Amino acid sequence: MEKKYAILIDGDNIAPSYLDSIISEVSKEGDVLIKRLYGDWTTPNMNGWKPWLEKVPIRPVQQFRNGPNATDNTIIMDAIELANTNQGINAVCIVSTDSDYYSLALKLREYGLYVLGVGKSNAKPLWVNACNEFKYLENFDETEEYEEDAKSGKKFKSLEDLICHAYRNSRMTEEGWVSLSDLGNSIRNFMPEFDPRSYSHNTLREIIDALSDDFELRSDDRIPPNYWIKAIGRKNETPKIKGKIKRLMNRYGIIENENGDFSFSFTNIDKKCRDKLIKEGTPVKFRVFKMPNPKGEDSADRNGKAAEIEIIG
Repeated sequence: MEKKYAILIDGDNIAPSYLDSIISEVSKEGDVLIKRLYGDWTTPNMNGWKPWLEKVPIRPVQQFRNGPNATDNTIIMDAIELANTNQGINAVCIVSTDSDYYSLALKLREYGLYVLGVGKSNAKPLWVNACNEFKYLENFDETEEYEEDAKSGKKFKSLEDLICHAYRNSRMTEEGWVSLSDLGNSIRNFMPEFDPRSYSHNTLREIIDALSDDFELRSDDRIPPNYWIKAIGRKNETPKIKGKIKRLMNRYGIIENENGDFSFSFTNIDKKCRDKLIKEGTPVKFRVFKMPNPKGEDSADRNGKAAEIEIIG
Protein backbone atom coordinates (compact mmCIF):
# COMPACT_ATOMS: atom_id res chain seq x y z
CA MET A 1 0.00 0.00 0.00
CA GLU A 2 1.31 3.44 -0.92
CA LYS A 3 2.11 5.45 2.19
CA LYS A 4 0.30 8.77 2.70
CA TYR A 5 2.33 10.88 5.13
CA ALA A 6 1.76 13.65 7.59
CA ILE A 7 5.08 15.30 8.55
CA LEU A 8 5.13 16.91 12.00
CA ILE A 9 8.34 18.84 12.76
CA ASP A 10 9.43 20.01 16.20
CA GLY A 11 10.96 23.35 15.21
CA ASP A 12 12.41 23.86 18.69
CA ASN A 13 14.42 20.67 18.28
CA ILE A 14 15.62 20.62 14.65
CA ALA A 15 17.82 23.01 12.62
CA PRO A 16 16.14 24.76 9.63
CA SER A 17 18.97 23.68 7.31
CA TYR A 18 17.53 20.15 7.23
CA LEU A 19 14.01 21.12 6.08
CA ASP A 20 14.52 20.62 2.36
CA SER A 21 16.15 17.21 2.86
CA ILE A 22 13.53 16.04 5.36
CA ILE A 23 10.71 16.64 2.91
CA SER A 24 12.70 15.09 0.06
CA GLU A 25 13.54 12.01 2.11
CA VAL A 26 9.95 11.40 3.21
CA SER A 27 8.72 11.99 -0.35
CA LYS A 28 10.82 8.99 -1.41
CA GLU A 29 8.75 6.85 0.96
CA GLY A 30 5.32 7.97 -0.24
CA ASP A 31 3.00 10.92 -0.83
CA VAL A 32 3.24 13.81 1.63
CA LEU A 33 -0.25 15.18 2.26
CA ILE A 34 0.33 17.24 5.40
CA LYS A 35 3.38 19.27 6.48
CA ARG A 36 3.38 21.17 9.77
CA LEU A 37 6.14 23.02 11.60
CA TYR A 38 5.64 23.61 15.33
CA GLY A 39 7.21 26.16 17.66
CA ASP A 40 6.81 29.47 19.46
CA TRP A 41 7.13 31.86 16.53
CA THR A 42 7.29 34.87 18.86
CA THR A 43 10.75 33.83 20.09
CA PRO A 44 14.15 34.40 18.44
CA ASN A 45 14.64 30.62 18.46
CA MET A 46 12.32 30.31 15.43
CA ASN A 47 13.80 33.19 13.39
CA GLY A 48 15.93 30.81 11.33
CA TRP A 49 12.80 29.06 10.08
CA LYS A 50 10.98 32.15 8.83
CA PRO A 51 12.80 32.62 5.46
CA TRP A 52 11.93 29.03 4.57
CA LEU A 53 8.19 29.58 4.92
CA GLU A 54 8.12 31.56 1.67
CA LYS A 55 10.03 28.85 -0.20
CA VAL A 56 8.69 25.56 1.16
CA PRO A 57 4.94 24.88 1.40
CA ILE A 58 4.59 23.99 5.07
CA ARG A 59 2.06 25.13 7.65
CA PRO A 60 3.55 26.93 10.68
CA VAL A 61 1.80 26.10 13.95
CA GLN A 62 2.09 28.58 16.82
CA GLN A 63 2.49 27.23 20.34
CA PHE A 64 3.39 29.61 23.14
CA ARG A 65 5.78 28.33 25.79
CA ASN A 66 3.08 28.41 28.44
CA GLY A 67 4.22 25.25 30.12
CA PRO A 68 6.83 22.48 30.04
CA ASN A 69 6.95 20.57 26.74
CA ALA A 70 4.23 22.79 25.25
CA THR A 71 5.32 22.16 21.64
CA ASP A 72 5.66 18.40 22.27
CA ASN A 73 2.14 18.23 23.70
CA THR A 74 0.66 20.07 20.71
CA ILE A 75 2.34 17.70 18.25
CA ILE A 76 1.08 14.70 20.24
CA MET A 77 -2.51 16.00 20.27
CA ASP A 78 -2.45 16.84 16.55
CA ALA A 79 -1.03 13.42 15.66
CA ILE A 80 -3.74 11.61 17.64
CA GLU A 81 -6.41 13.82 16.04
CA LEU A 82 -5.08 13.05 12.54
CA ALA A 83 -5.02 9.33 13.32
CA ASN A 84 -8.68 9.40 14.34
CA THR A 85 -10.15 11.87 11.83
CA ASN A 86 -8.08 11.86 8.64
CA GLN A 87 -8.63 8.61 6.76
CA GLY A 88 -6.31 9.75 3.97
CA ILE A 89 -3.29 9.42 6.28
CA ASN A 90 -1.71 6.02 6.92
CA ALA A 91 1.79 7.15 7.95
CA VAL A 92 3.21 9.83 10.24
CA CYS A 93 6.73 11.24 10.23
CA ILE A 94 7.75 12.82 13.54
CA VAL A 95 10.87 14.95 13.25
CA SER A 96 12.58 15.37 16.61
CA THR A 97 15.43 13.93 18.65
CA ASP A 98 13.29 14.22 21.79
CA SER A 99 12.30 10.87 23.33
CA ASP A 100 9.06 12.42 24.65
CA TYR A 101 7.41 11.08 21.48
CA TYR A 102 8.04 7.45 22.46
CA SER A 103 4.48 6.84 23.73
CA LEU A 104 2.99 8.67 20.74
CA ALA A 105 4.83 6.39 18.31
CA LEU A 106 3.52 3.29 20.07
CA LYS A 107 -0.06 4.63 20.12
CA LEU A 108 0.02 5.53 16.42
CA ARG A 109 1.24 2.03 15.60
CA GLU A 110 -1.65 0.60 17.64
CA TYR A 111 -3.96 2.59 15.34
CA GLY A 112 -2.33 0.86 12.37
CA LEU A 113 -0.27 3.84 11.17
CA TYR A 114 3.31 3.56 9.97
CA VAL A 115 5.65 5.72 12.08
CA LEU A 116 8.82 7.19 10.61
CA GLY A 117 11.07 8.98 13.08
CA VAL A 118 13.74 11.49 12.06
CA GLY A 119 16.31 12.90 14.45
CA LYS A 120 19.99 13.13 15.29
CA SER A 121 22.19 10.14 16.07
CA ASN A 122 22.12 10.97 19.80
CA ALA A 123 18.41 10.07 19.94
CA LYS A 124 17.71 7.61 22.74
CA PRO A 125 17.14 3.95 21.74
CA LEU A 126 13.77 4.16 23.51
CA TRP A 127 12.54 6.67 20.90
CA VAL A 128 14.30 5.06 17.92
CA ASN A 129 12.94 1.57 18.62
CA ALA A 130 9.39 2.84 19.12
CA CYS A 131 9.22 3.76 15.41
CA ASN A 132 8.73 1.42 12.45
CA GLU A 133 11.72 3.14 10.88
CA PHE A 134 14.15 5.83 12.05
CA LYS A 135 16.43 8.00 9.91
CA TYR A 136 19.37 10.01 11.25
CA LEU A 137 19.74 13.63 10.17
CA GLU A 138 23.51 13.20 9.88
CA ASN A 139 22.81 11.25 6.67
CA PHE A 140 20.77 14.10 5.16
CA ASP A 141 22.01 17.03 3.11
CA GLU A 142 22.05 20.42 4.80
CA THR A 143 21.14 23.64 3.03
CA GLU A 144 22.44 26.66 4.91
CA GLU A 145 20.41 28.99 2.73
CA TYR A 146 17.59 28.14 0.36
CA GLU A 147 19.23 27.95 -3.05
CA GLU A 148 17.83 30.73 -5.15
CA ASP A 149 19.31 32.92 -7.85
CA ALA A 150 19.23 36.45 -6.49
CA LYS A 151 18.60 38.10 -9.87
CA SER A 152 16.04 35.76 -11.41
CA GLY A 153 14.40 34.49 -8.22
CA LYS A 154 14.78 30.91 -9.48
CA LYS A 155 15.68 28.11 -7.12
CA PHE A 156 18.06 26.46 -9.62
CA LYS A 157 20.62 28.04 -11.91
CA SER A 158 19.85 25.75 -14.84
CA LEU A 159 17.59 22.94 -16.00
CA GLU A 160 20.49 20.52 -15.48
CA ASP A 161 20.80 21.60 -11.84
CA LEU A 162 17.07 21.00 -11.30
CA ILE A 163 17.13 17.53 -12.89
CA CYS A 164 20.27 16.50 -10.96
CA HIS A 165 18.80 17.75 -7.66
CA ALA A 166 15.53 15.88 -8.26
CA TYR A 167 17.40 12.73 -9.29
CA ARG A 168 19.44 12.70 -6.06
CA ASN A 169 16.25 13.10 -4.02
CA SER A 170 14.18 10.40 -5.74
CA ARG A 171 13.64 6.75 -4.83
CA MET A 172 16.57 4.90 -6.33
CA THR A 173 17.48 1.24 -6.91
CA GLU A 174 20.79 -0.20 -5.68
CA GLU A 175 22.13 0.27 -9.22
CA GLY A 176 21.15 3.96 -9.28
CA TRP A 177 18.03 3.76 -11.48
CA VAL A 178 15.13 6.18 -10.88
CA SER A 179 11.75 5.85 -12.56
CA LEU A 180 10.80 8.77 -14.77
CA SER A 181 7.49 9.17 -12.94
CA ASP A 182 9.28 9.42 -9.56
CA LEU A 183 11.67 11.95 -11.06
CA GLY A 184 8.72 14.05 -12.21
CA ASN A 185 7.18 13.92 -8.72
CA SER A 186 10.48 14.99 -7.16
CA ILE A 187 10.83 17.90 -9.58
CA ARG A 188 7.37 19.19 -8.69
CA ASN A 189 8.15 18.87 -4.98
CA PHE A 190 10.86 21.49 -5.52
CA MET A 191 9.21 23.43 -8.35
CA PRO A 192 5.40 23.09 -8.54
CA GLU A 193 5.32 25.34 -11.62
CA PHE A 194 7.56 23.00 -13.64
CA ASP A 195 6.39 22.51 -17.23
CA PRO A 196 8.64 20.92 -19.91
CA ARG A 197 7.27 23.39 -22.46
CA SER A 198 9.01 26.18 -20.55
CA TYR A 199 12.26 24.53 -21.66
CA SER A 200 11.23 24.00 -25.31
CA HIS A 201 10.29 20.33 -24.77
CA ASN A 202 6.91 18.62 -24.76
CA THR A 203 7.68 15.95 -22.15
CA LEU A 204 10.11 15.20 -19.36
CA ARG A 205 11.40 12.25 -21.41
CA GLU A 206 12.42 14.65 -24.18
CA ILE A 207 14.38 16.66 -21.62
CA ILE A 208 16.24 13.54 -20.43
CA ASP A 209 16.96 12.61 -24.08
CA ALA A 210 18.50 16.06 -24.52
CA LEU A 211 20.71 15.45 -21.45
CA SER A 212 22.19 12.23 -22.83
CA ASP A 213 25.69 13.23 -21.67
CA ASP A 214 24.43 13.26 -18.07
CA PHE A 215 21.75 10.53 -17.95
CA GLU A 216 21.09 7.12 -19.45
CA LEU A 217 17.44 6.40 -20.35
CA ARG A 218 15.92 2.94 -20.71
CA SER A 219 12.43 1.40 -20.87
CA ASP A 220 10.90 -1.97 -19.93
CA ASP A 221 8.73 -4.30 -22.01
CA ARG A 222 5.39 -3.19 -20.61
CA ILE A 223 2.68 -1.53 -22.68
CA PRO A 224 2.84 1.38 -22.24
CA PRO A 225 6.50 1.15 -21.18
CA ASN A 226 7.93 2.43 -17.91
CA TYR A 227 10.99 4.63 -18.29
CA TRP A 228 14.02 4.69 -15.99
CA ILE A 229 17.00 7.01 -15.82
CA LYS A 230 20.50 6.69 -14.36
CA ALA A 231 23.18 9.32 -13.91
CA ILE A 232 26.31 8.80 -15.97
CA GLY A 233 29.52 9.09 -13.96
CA ARG A 234 31.56 12.16 -14.77
CA LYS A 235 35.28 12.03 -15.44
CA ASN A 236 35.86 15.26 -13.54
CA GLU A 237 34.51 14.02 -10.21
CA THR A 238 36.34 15.31 -7.15
CA PRO A 239 39.15 12.83 -6.31
CA LYS A 240 38.94 10.83 -3.11
CA ILE A 241 40.98 11.89 -0.10
CA LYS A 242 42.57 9.73 2.61
CA GLY A 243 41.84 9.44 6.31
CA LYS A 244 41.43 6.86 9.04
CA ILE A 245 38.59 5.62 11.20
CA LYS A 246 38.54 7.67 14.37
CA ARG A 247 35.48 6.23 16.10
CA LEU A 248 32.80 3.57 15.48
CA MET A 249 29.28 3.68 16.99
CA ASN A 250 27.03 0.79 15.90
CA ARG A 251 26.38 1.48 12.19
CA TYR A 252 27.92 4.96 12.25
CA GLY A 253 31.39 6.36 12.62
CA ILE A 254 33.84 9.23 12.26
CA ILE A 255 36.78 9.54 9.84
CA GLU A 256 39.57 11.91 10.78
CA ASN A 257 41.41 13.85 8.09
CA GLU A 258 43.65 16.92 7.97
CA ASN A 259 40.53 18.92 6.99
CA GLY A 260 38.59 17.81 10.07
CA ASP A 261 36.21 15.02 11.08
CA PHE A 262 33.76 13.40 8.63
CA SER A 263 30.74 11.39 9.77
CA PHE A 264 29.48 8.36 7.85
CA SER A 265 27.05 5.47 8.07
CA PHE A 266 27.57 1.85 7.05
CA THR A 267 25.67 2.49 3.80
CA ASN A 268 28.32 5.07 2.81
CA ILE A 269 30.93 2.29 2.60
CA ASP A 270 31.54 0.85 -0.87
CA LYS A 271 29.66 -2.45 -1.16
CA LYS A 272 32.86 -4.28 -2.12
CA CYS A 273 34.40 -3.31 1.23
CA ARG A 274 31.48 -3.99 3.61
CA ASP A 275 32.63 -7.51 4.44
CA LYS A 276 36.10 -6.34 5.42
CA LEU A 277 37.13 -5.82 9.03
CA ILE A 278 36.68 -2.18 10.01
CA LYS A 279 38.04 -0.89 13.30
CA GLU A 280 39.36 2.32 14.77
CA GLY A 281 42.58 3.28 13.00
CA THR A 282 41.66 1.56 9.71
CA PRO A 283 42.97 3.65 6.77
CA VAL A 284 40.35 4.64 4.20
CA LYS A 285 39.84 6.88 1.21
CA PHE A 286 36.55 8.64 0.54
CA ARG A 287 34.80 11.31 -1.45
CA VAL A 288 33.77 14.50 0.35
CA PHE A 289 30.01 14.89 0.44
CA LYS A 290 30.12 17.90 2.80
CA MET A 291 33.13 19.74 4.22
CA PRO A 292 33.42 20.23 7.99
CA ASN A 293 31.99 23.45 9.40
CA PRO A 294 33.97 24.61 12.47
CA LYS A 295 31.20 27.12 13.30
CA GLY A 296 28.51 24.44 13.69
CA GLU A 297 26.35 24.46 16.81
CA ASP A 298 27.28 20.90 17.84
CA SER A 299 29.50 18.04 16.70
CA ALA A 300 26.91 16.79 14.22
CA ASP A 301 26.79 20.20 12.55
CA ARG A 302 30.58 20.69 12.71
CA ASN A 303 31.43 17.34 11.15
CA GLY A 304 31.73 16.90 7.41
CA LYS A 305 30.14 13.96 5.58
CA ALA A 306 31.96 11.17 3.79
CA ALA A 307 30.69 9.09 0.86
CA GLU A 308 31.93 6.21 -1.31
CA ILE A 309 34.31 5.01 1.41
CA GLU A 310 36.94 2.44 0.46
CA ILE A 311 39.21 0.56 2.86
CA ILE A 312 42.89 0.87 1.96
CA GLY A 313 44.87 -2.37 2.04
